Amino acid sequence: MRLLQLSLSLILILAVSICGCTAPSQAPVHTTPVTAVPTPPTGSGDWKFVVFADSPDPAGNTTTGVSPSLIPIAKAIAEEKPDLTLYLGDMVNGWMLTKASPMAGNYTGQFENWMGYVAPIHNYTDGTGIPLYVIRGNHEDGPNQTVMPLLDAYLATAAAGMPANGPPGEEKLTYSFTHKGAKFLMNDNYIAHNGQKETVNQSWVNEQLTQETRPFMFVFGHSPAYAVVNDTEEDDYAIDVHSPQRDIFWKSMVDNNVSVYFCGHAHLYVRGQSRGVQQVVSGNAGAHAIPFDPANVDPTLTLEYPKKTITKNDQRVGYIVITVHEGTGTIDGVEKQLNPVTGSWETGDTFTIPAR
Repeated sequence: MRLLQLSLSLILILAVSICGCTAPSQAPVHTTPVTAVPTPPTGSGDWKFVVFADSPDPAGNTTTGVSPSLIPIAKAIAEEKPDLTLYLGDMVNGWMLTKASPMAGNYTGQFENWMGYVAPIHNYTDGTGIPLYVIRGNHEDGPNQTVMPLLDAYLATAAAGMPANGPPGEEKLTYSFTHKGAKFLMNDNYIAHNGQKETVNQSWVNEQLTQETRPFMFVFGHSPAYAVVNDTEEDDYAIDVHSPQRDIFWKSMVDNNVSVYFCGHAHLYVRGQSRGVQQVVSGNAGAHAIPFDPANVDPTLTLEYPKKTITKNDQRVGYIVITVHEGTGTIDGVEKQLNPVTGSWETGDTFTIPAR
Protein backbone atom coordinates (compact mmCIF):
# COMPACT_ATOMS: atom_id res chain seq x y z
CA MET A 1 0.00 0.00 0.00
CA ARG A 2 2.80 2.43 0.92
CA LEU A 3 4.56 1.44 -2.29
CA LEU A 4 1.45 2.30 -4.26
CA GLN A 5 1.15 5.71 -2.52
CA LEU A 6 4.82 6.42 -3.16
CA SER A 7 4.44 5.54 -6.82
CA LEU A 8 1.41 7.86 -7.18
CA SER A 9 3.32 10.71 -5.54
CA LEU A 10 6.27 10.30 -7.91
CA ILE A 11 3.92 10.33 -10.92
CA LEU A 12 2.23 13.55 -9.68
CA ILE A 13 5.57 15.33 -9.12
CA LEU A 14 6.74 14.29 -12.59
CA ALA A 15 3.55 15.58 -14.20
CA VAL A 16 3.79 18.96 -12.47
CA SER A 17 7.42 19.33 -13.55
CA ILE A 18 6.60 18.59 -17.16
CA CYS A 19 3.71 21.11 -17.40
CA GLY A 20 5.69 23.84 -15.61
CA CYS A 21 2.94 24.36 -13.00
CA THR A 22 5.12 24.27 -9.91
CA ALA A 23 3.91 27.77 -8.87
CA PRO A 24 0.95 30.05 -9.72
CA SER A 25 1.66 32.21 -12.75
CA GLN A 26 1.93 35.99 -12.33
CA ALA A 27 -1.11 38.13 -13.19
CA PRO A 28 -0.89 39.61 -16.69
CA VAL A 29 0.44 43.15 -16.98
CA HIS A 30 -2.18 45.51 -18.46
CA THR A 31 -0.80 48.10 -20.86
CA THR A 32 -2.50 50.56 -23.16
CA PRO A 33 -2.39 49.05 -26.65
CA VAL A 34 -1.27 51.07 -29.63
CA THR A 35 -4.36 51.91 -31.66
CA ALA A 36 -3.98 50.76 -35.22
CA VAL A 37 -5.66 52.47 -38.14
CA PRO A 38 -8.82 50.43 -38.72
CA THR A 39 -9.21 48.67 -42.02
CA PRO A 40 -12.28 50.01 -43.82
CA PRO A 41 -15.03 47.43 -44.15
CA THR A 42 -15.29 45.74 -47.51
CA GLY A 43 -17.41 42.94 -48.76
CA SER A 44 -19.37 41.51 -51.62
CA GLY A 45 -22.73 42.99 -50.70
CA ASP A 46 -24.75 45.54 -52.62
CA TRP A 47 -26.48 48.49 -51.00
CA LYS A 48 -28.01 51.74 -52.15
CA PHE A 49 -28.70 55.34 -51.27
CA VAL A 50 -30.97 58.01 -52.75
CA VAL A 51 -30.18 61.65 -53.52
CA PHE A 52 -32.73 64.43 -54.07
CA ALA A 53 -32.94 68.21 -53.64
CA ASP A 54 -34.94 71.41 -54.18
CA SER A 55 -38.56 71.20 -53.08
CA PRO A 56 -39.79 74.80 -52.49
CA ASP A 57 -43.39 75.34 -53.52
CA PRO A 58 -43.62 76.93 -57.00
CA ALA A 59 -46.80 78.70 -55.87
CA GLY A 60 -46.13 82.30 -54.88
CA ASN A 61 -48.92 82.31 -52.32
CA THR A 62 -47.92 78.99 -50.80
CA THR A 63 -49.60 77.95 -47.57
CA THR A 64 -46.92 75.36 -46.74
CA GLY A 65 -43.60 76.51 -48.17
CA VAL A 66 -43.14 73.03 -49.66
CA SER A 67 -43.93 71.68 -53.13
CA PRO A 68 -46.82 69.19 -53.29
CA SER A 69 -44.61 67.06 -55.57
CA LEU A 70 -42.48 66.12 -52.57
CA ILE A 71 -45.30 63.85 -51.31
CA PRO A 72 -45.19 61.30 -54.17
CA ILE A 73 -41.40 61.60 -54.31
CA ALA A 74 -41.06 60.69 -50.63
CA LYS A 75 -43.39 57.71 -51.04
CA ALA A 76 -41.45 56.44 -54.05
CA ILE A 77 -38.10 56.82 -52.28
CA ALA A 78 -39.38 54.87 -49.28
CA GLU A 79 -40.41 52.04 -51.60
CA GLU A 80 -36.84 51.88 -52.93
CA LYS A 81 -35.77 50.75 -49.42
CA PRO A 82 -32.33 52.39 -49.55
CA ASP A 83 -29.86 52.15 -46.68
CA LEU A 84 -29.89 55.95 -46.41
CA THR A 85 -31.09 59.10 -48.14
CA LEU A 86 -29.42 62.46 -48.71
CA TYR A 87 -31.21 65.76 -49.28
CA LEU A 88 -29.09 68.55 -50.75
CA GLY A 89 -30.79 71.78 -49.79
CA ASP A 90 -33.58 74.21 -50.67
CA MET A 91 -36.15 72.30 -48.67
CA VAL A 92 -38.59 75.20 -48.45
CA ASN A 93 -39.24 78.63 -49.89
CA GLY A 94 -37.54 80.04 -46.80
CA TRP A 95 -36.78 83.72 -47.01
CA MET A 96 -37.72 83.88 -50.71
CA LEU A 97 -41.40 84.60 -50.09
CA THR A 98 -43.34 87.82 -50.45
CA LYS A 99 -45.17 89.20 -47.43
CA ALA A 100 -48.42 88.23 -49.15
CA SER A 101 -47.76 84.55 -48.41
CA PRO A 102 -49.13 83.31 -45.07
CA MET A 103 -45.85 81.40 -44.60
CA ALA A 104 -43.61 84.46 -45.02
CA GLY A 105 -41.27 84.60 -42.05
CA ASN A 106 -42.68 81.41 -40.51
CA TYR A 107 -39.50 79.42 -40.97
CA THR A 108 -40.15 76.86 -38.27
CA GLY A 109 -43.56 76.16 -39.77
CA GLN A 110 -42.09 75.67 -43.24
CA PHE A 111 -39.48 73.22 -41.97
CA GLU A 112 -42.06 71.32 -39.95
CA ASN A 113 -44.19 70.98 -43.07
CA TRP A 114 -41.19 69.63 -44.98
CA MET A 115 -40.48 67.14 -42.21
CA GLY A 116 -44.09 65.97 -42.41
CA TYR A 117 -43.91 65.53 -46.18
CA VAL A 118 -40.82 63.27 -45.96
CA ALA A 119 -42.30 61.13 -43.15
CA PRO A 120 -42.58 58.06 -45.46
CA ILE A 121 -38.78 58.15 -45.61
CA HIS A 122 -37.94 59.24 -42.08
CA ASN A 123 -40.28 59.93 -39.19
CA TYR A 124 -38.84 62.93 -37.37
CA THR A 125 -41.23 62.46 -34.46
CA ASP A 126 -39.96 59.09 -33.29
CA GLY A 127 -36.72 58.80 -35.31
CA THR A 128 -37.81 55.69 -37.19
CA GLY A 129 -37.47 54.86 -40.86
CA ILE A 130 -34.61 55.38 -43.28
CA PRO A 131 -31.72 57.63 -42.13
CA LEU A 132 -32.03 61.03 -43.80
CA TYR A 133 -29.03 63.38 -43.99
CA VAL A 134 -29.56 67.01 -45.02
CA ILE A 135 -27.59 70.10 -45.93
CA ARG A 136 -29.04 73.55 -46.57
CA GLY A 137 -29.38 75.56 -49.74
CA ASN A 138 -29.62 79.25 -50.47
CA HIS A 139 -33.31 79.23 -49.47
CA GLU A 140 -32.18 78.19 -45.99
CA ASP A 141 -29.45 80.83 -45.88
CA GLY A 142 -31.15 84.22 -45.99
CA PRO A 143 -29.71 87.70 -46.53
CA ASN A 144 -29.58 88.72 -42.86
CA GLN A 145 -29.54 86.01 -40.23
CA THR A 146 -29.58 88.43 -37.31
CA VAL A 147 -32.90 89.88 -38.42
CA MET A 148 -34.27 86.71 -39.96
CA PRO A 149 -33.35 83.74 -37.74
CA LEU A 150 -33.73 81.24 -40.55
CA LEU A 151 -30.57 79.37 -39.59
CA ASP A 152 -31.80 78.93 -36.02
CA ALA A 153 -35.05 77.44 -37.28
CA TYR A 154 -33.19 75.06 -39.60
CA LEU A 155 -30.84 73.84 -36.86
CA ALA A 156 -33.72 73.33 -34.44
CA THR A 157 -35.82 71.30 -36.86
CA ALA A 158 -34.64 69.39 -39.95
CA ALA A 159 -30.92 69.58 -39.07
CA ALA A 160 -31.21 68.90 -35.34
CA GLY A 161 -30.02 65.31 -35.62
CA MET A 162 -27.17 65.82 -38.05
CA PRO A 163 -23.60 64.87 -37.09
CA ALA A 164 -21.74 67.62 -35.22
CA ASN A 165 -18.27 66.58 -36.40
CA GLY A 166 -17.74 69.45 -38.84
CA PRO A 167 -15.24 72.30 -38.57
CA PRO A 168 -15.73 74.85 -35.77
CA GLY A 169 -18.71 77.06 -36.45
CA GLU A 170 -20.15 74.65 -39.01
CA GLU A 171 -21.41 71.89 -36.72
CA LYS A 172 -24.46 70.11 -38.20
CA LEU A 173 -24.00 72.16 -41.37
CA THR A 174 -20.77 70.70 -42.74
CA TYR A 175 -20.06 67.13 -41.63
CA SER A 176 -19.03 63.65 -42.68
CA PHE A 177 -20.05 60.08 -41.96
CA THR A 178 -19.27 56.57 -43.14
CA HIS A 179 -21.44 53.67 -44.20
CA LYS A 180 -19.96 50.27 -44.95
CA GLY A 181 -17.17 50.83 -47.51
CA ALA A 182 -18.08 54.43 -48.30
CA LYS A 183 -17.42 57.88 -46.91
CA PHE A 184 -19.81 60.81 -47.35
CA LEU A 185 -18.77 64.48 -47.14
CA MET A 186 -21.64 66.96 -46.70
CA ASN A 187 -20.61 70.56 -47.43
CA ASP A 188 -22.40 73.75 -46.45
CA ASN A 189 -21.94 76.34 -49.19
CA TYR A 190 -23.33 79.32 -47.28
CA ILE A 191 -20.79 80.05 -44.59
CA ALA A 192 -18.16 82.47 -45.81
CA HIS A 193 -14.85 80.71 -46.38
CA ASN A 194 -11.97 83.11 -46.95
CA GLY A 195 -14.55 85.87 -47.18
CA GLN A 196 -16.63 84.22 -49.88
CA LYS A 197 -19.88 82.28 -49.80
CA GLU A 198 -20.77 79.67 -52.43
CA THR A 199 -17.54 77.85 -51.59
CA VAL A 200 -16.49 74.96 -49.36
CA ASN A 201 -14.26 74.71 -46.29
CA GLN A 202 -11.31 73.53 -48.34
CA SER A 203 -8.94 72.76 -45.46
CA TRP A 204 -11.61 70.54 -43.89
CA VAL A 205 -12.29 68.83 -47.22
CA ASN A 206 -8.57 68.15 -47.68
CA GLU A 207 -8.30 66.67 -44.21
CA GLN A 208 -11.31 64.44 -44.70
CA LEU A 209 -10.24 63.16 -48.11
CA THR A 210 -6.58 62.53 -47.34
CA GLN A 211 -7.28 60.62 -44.12
CA GLU A 212 -9.73 58.17 -45.66
CA THR A 213 -8.96 54.88 -47.40
CA ARG A 214 -12.44 53.56 -48.05
CA PRO A 215 -12.89 52.49 -51.68
CA PHE A 216 -16.01 54.62 -52.25
CA MET A 217 -15.88 58.39 -51.76
CA PHE A 218 -18.87 60.67 -52.30
CA VAL A 219 -18.96 64.47 -51.88
CA PHE A 220 -22.11 66.61 -51.63
CA GLY A 221 -23.02 70.27 -51.78
CA HIS A 222 -26.05 72.32 -52.70
CA SER A 223 -24.79 74.07 -55.81
CA PRO A 224 -23.04 72.79 -58.95
CA ALA A 225 -19.32 73.25 -59.26
CA TYR A 226 -19.74 73.58 -63.03
CA ALA A 227 -22.63 75.56 -64.47
CA VAL A 228 -25.33 73.56 -66.25
CA VAL A 229 -27.77 76.42 -66.99
CA ASN A 230 -27.48 80.01 -68.16
CA ASP A 231 -26.99 83.09 -66.00
CA THR A 232 -30.67 84.01 -66.03
CA GLU A 233 -31.77 80.78 -64.36
CA GLU A 234 -29.98 79.19 -61.40
CA ASP A 235 -26.35 80.32 -61.40
CA ASP A 236 -26.61 82.80 -58.53
CA TYR A 237 -25.47 81.32 -55.20
CA ALA A 238 -23.47 78.63 -57.04
CA ILE A 239 -19.90 77.45 -56.52
CA ASP A 240 -19.03 78.06 -60.16
CA VAL A 241 -19.12 81.85 -59.63
CA HIS A 242 -15.79 81.45 -57.78
CA SER A 243 -13.91 79.47 -60.41
CA PRO A 244 -10.43 79.65 -58.78
CA GLN A 245 -11.77 78.19 -55.52
CA ARG A 246 -13.88 75.74 -57.53
CA ASP A 247 -10.82 74.48 -59.37
CA ILE A 248 -8.98 73.85 -56.08
CA PHE A 249 -12.01 72.01 -54.70
CA TRP A 250 -12.36 69.87 -57.82
CA LYS A 251 -8.65 69.01 -57.92
CA SER A 252 -8.86 67.79 -54.32
CA MET A 253 -11.56 65.34 -55.39
CA VAL A 254 -9.62 64.24 -58.46
CA ASP A 255 -6.47 63.67 -56.40
CA ASN A 256 -8.26 61.73 -53.66
CA ASN A 257 -10.32 59.22 -55.60
CA VAL A 258 -13.77 60.76 -55.23
CA SER A 259 -16.25 59.08 -57.57
CA VAL A 260 -19.11 61.58 -57.66
CA TYR A 261 -19.96 65.12 -56.59
CA PHE A 262 -23.73 65.37 -56.00
CA CYS A 263 -25.60 68.68 -55.88
CA GLY A 264 -28.88 70.40 -56.63
CA HIS A 265 -29.74 74.12 -56.92
CA ALA A 266 -30.53 73.96 -60.66
CA HIS A 267 -34.09 72.61 -60.83
CA LEU A 268 -33.46 69.73 -63.19
CA TYR A 269 -31.37 66.58 -63.62
CA VAL A 270 -28.00 66.84 -65.42
CA ARG A 271 -24.91 64.63 -65.31
CA GLY A 272 -21.41 65.32 -66.62
CA GLN A 273 -17.79 64.68 -65.71
CA SER A 274 -14.52 66.51 -65.44
CA ARG A 275 -11.16 64.73 -65.08
CA GLY A 276 -12.82 61.48 -64.07
CA VAL A 277 -15.12 62.85 -61.37
CA GLN A 278 -18.84 62.88 -62.09
CA GLN A 279 -21.05 65.87 -61.27
CA VAL A 280 -24.67 64.81 -60.76
CA VAL A 281 -27.24 67.60 -60.41
CA SER A 282 -30.45 66.20 -58.92
CA GLY A 283 -32.42 69.33 -58.12
CA ASN A 284 -35.86 68.33 -59.36
CA ALA A 285 -37.75 67.47 -56.17
CA GLY A 286 -40.65 69.80 -56.92
CA ALA A 287 -39.31 73.36 -57.23
CA HIS A 288 -40.33 75.44 -60.26
CA ALA A 289 -39.02 73.82 -63.42
CA ILE A 290 -36.48 75.46 -65.70
CA PRO A 291 -35.47 74.62 -69.29
CA PHE A 292 -32.25 72.88 -70.22
CA ASP A 293 -30.00 73.68 -73.18
CA PRO A 294 -26.72 71.77 -73.63
CA ALA A 295 -25.18 74.96 -75.04
CA ASN A 296 -25.34 76.51 -71.55
CA VAL A 297 -23.24 73.81 -69.87
CA ASP A 298 -19.73 74.83 -68.81
CA PRO A 299 -17.47 73.67 -71.69
CA THR A 300 -14.95 72.21 -69.25
CA LEU A 301 -17.62 69.74 -68.08
CA THR A 302 -18.19 66.82 -70.45
CA LEU A 303 -21.97 66.51 -70.68
CA GLU A 304 -23.23 62.94 -70.44
CA TYR A 305 -27.00 63.34 -69.82
CA PRO A 306 -29.23 64.73 -71.22
CA LYS A 307 -27.70 65.70 -74.53
CA LYS A 308 -30.75 67.40 -75.93
CA THR A 309 -32.76 70.53 -75.19
CA ILE A 310 -35.60 70.06 -72.69
CA THR A 311 -38.29 72.70 -72.39
CA LYS A 312 -39.58 73.91 -69.06
CA ASN A 313 -42.90 72.13 -69.62
CA ASP A 314 -41.15 68.83 -70.38
CA GLN A 315 -39.09 68.74 -67.20
CA ARG A 316 -40.08 66.07 -64.66
CA VAL A 317 -39.67 65.76 -60.91
CA GLY A 318 -37.59 62.91 -59.55
CA TYR A 319 -34.62 61.56 -57.63
CA ILE A 320 -31.58 59.35 -58.23
CA VAL A 321 -30.81 55.91 -56.82
CA ILE A 322 -27.16 54.91 -56.39
CA THR A 323 -26.34 51.22 -55.92
CA VAL A 324 -22.90 50.45 -54.51
CA HIS A 325 -21.43 47.09 -55.49
CA GLU A 326 -18.70 46.51 -52.95
CA GLY A 327 -17.67 43.18 -54.46
CA THR A 328 -16.97 44.54 -57.95
CA GLY A 329 -16.01 48.07 -56.90
CA THR A 330 -18.59 49.71 -59.14
CA ILE A 331 -21.46 52.15 -58.76
CA ASP A 332 -24.76 52.09 -60.67
CA GLY A 333 -26.93 55.18 -60.99
CA VAL A 334 -30.59 55.16 -62.00
CA GLU A 335 -32.53 58.41 -62.33
CA LYS A 336 -36.26 58.09 -61.61
CA GLN A 337 -38.76 60.48 -63.22
CA LEU A 338 -42.46 60.88 -62.44
CA ASN A 339 -44.64 60.74 -65.54
CA PRO A 340 -47.19 63.54 -64.96
CA VAL A 341 -49.77 61.92 -67.24
CA THR A 342 -49.73 58.32 -66.02
CA GLY A 343 -48.51 58.98 -62.47
CA SER A 344 -45.97 56.17 -62.89
CA TRP A 345 -42.24 56.27 -62.24
CA GLU A 346 -39.99 55.86 -65.26
CA THR A 347 -36.25 55.50 -65.76
CA GLY A 348 -34.30 58.38 -67.23
CA ASP A 349 -30.52 58.38 -67.02
CA THR A 350 -28.55 55.23 -66.14
CA PHE A 351 -24.80 54.86 -65.69
CA THR A 352 -22.11 52.63 -64.21
CA ILE A 353 -18.77 53.94 -62.97
CA PRO A 354 -15.91 52.32 -61.07
CA ALA A 355 -14.81 53.27 -57.59
CA ARG A 356 -11.77 55.45 -58.13
